[in-house]
Amino acid sequence: MAEGTLWVDTDMGFDDLAALCLLDAAGMPVGGVSLVAGNVALEQVRRNAHGARAAFGWRWPVHDGAAAPLAGRTETAVAILGSMGMRSAGRHLPTVESTASPVSATEAIASWIGEGGRRILALGPLTNLAHLVEAYPVAAERVEIVWMGGSAGPGNHTAAAEFNAFADPEALARLIACGVSLSMVGLDVCRQVQVSHADAVRMRGNGPRAELLADLLEGYVNIAGTGRMALYDPVAAAFCVAHDCVKFAPARLDVELNGTLTRGMTVIEWRAHRAAPNARIATQADASRIRDLFRRGFDAAIKAEGVRP
Repeated sequence: MAEGTLWVDTDMGFDDLAALCLLDAAGMPVGGVSLVAGNVALEQVRRNAHGARAAFGWRWPVHDGAAAPLAGRTETAVAILGSMGMRSAGRHLPTVESTASPVSATEAIASWIGEGGRRILALGPLTNLAHLVEAYPVAAERVEIVWMGGSAGPGNHTAAAEFNAFADPEALARLIACGVSLSMVGLDVCRQVQVSHADAVRMRGNGPRAELLADLLEGYVNIAGTGRMALYDPVAAAFCVAHDCVKFAPARLDVELNGTLTRGMTVIEWRAHRAAPNARIATQADASRIRDLFRRGFDAAIKAEGVRP
C-alpha cells in the first residue's frame, strides 16, 4: 500500500539529490519519483535522476513527467547551474542507461493516490501536479503538497520571482484554483539555512561516494561566490521527516501571471480579514537541526557504499 509513503516530484539538481539523501537516511519511505523540466531540460533531469539512482543504490521507481510548462516558454537555470544542472569541483554522477518506467508521471501519481498515498514533496516547477489535478480532479481533494518554491520576499530568478514559481506560474495558479492543500517552503525561509566549503571538507577521504558528494557540494557552494550557499530543497524535505523544524502560518497565496516585471511572483496576504487563507506559508526554519539532517543524509549515503546490491 502507498499509505504512509512520500512521493517526490523533482527537477533533480544538487539540492534535490541532497533532499533525497536526507529522506533516505531518515527512513522516510518513498513511493515513487516523478521528473519535471526545471533546472535543466527533461532529458538532462532524467540523466541526473538515473545517475543518482545508480550512484546511491536507490530503488524508487522513476517516471518521466512534463518537458514544458503549461504556458509560455521553457525556462531553465542552466546559466547558473551549468548544462548538467549540477556544478562540480570534479566528479559527476555516472551516466547510465535510462530505466524509466513506461508509466507517465501523471498516471503513476494517480495510481499511488488510489493506493492511499497522500503527501507529495515537490522540489521543482509544479507542472506535473497541475496535469495531475486536471486529469484526476479527485486528486486535489486527497493530496497534501509540500512545495519548495515561491517567496514571501524578493525572488532569485528575477527580482520578483523565485525560479520554481517563475518556470510555471500557471501550474501554481491551477493548484491554487482547485483548492489543493499546499504548504509553501519559500526562498526566504530556505535562505535561513546555509552550507559551506567546510561541509564538503569533512566528507573527504571516506571513499568514492564521499568524494563524489564533496565535489558536487563544492560546486554547489561555489555558485554563490561567498563560500556559503543557501540550502533549498533539503529544507522542505526536513519538514517531511521532522515537522517542528519548519514553522508555518496560514495566508492567502496567489501568483502573478501577467506582469511584465513580476510574472511568477508569489503574492502573500497575511491578513485574514482581507482574504481567507488558502495555504500554509513557511516563516522560520531551525537552521541547526536542518543542517544536521542534511549532514546525516550524506553520512548515511557514504556509509552505505557497497552495502546495497
